[in-house]
Amino acid sequence: MEQLHTDSTSPDNDRTPGEESLSDYVKRMETSGNLKKLAQKLKADLKDPAVENMPDLSFEKFEEKRTQQDGQ
Repeated sequence: MEQLHTDSTSPDNDRTPGEESLSDYVKRMETSGNLKKLAQKLKADLKDPAVENMPDLSFEKFEEKRTQQDGQ
């Protein structure tokens, strides 16, 4: 039985035999149909009204909070 030398710099050297590498999985799953589904989902997420609940991350709001904390 021949022993194969594993390359310690290879990212796939920790896999057990028969286990699929991440790059192989991505190649298999990255089909045009799946990419279209992803694009449609992202487009729908961007139109989602839940964005209204996002916190105010403006500098003015930050400055207001900072000055309030400095006054205490």
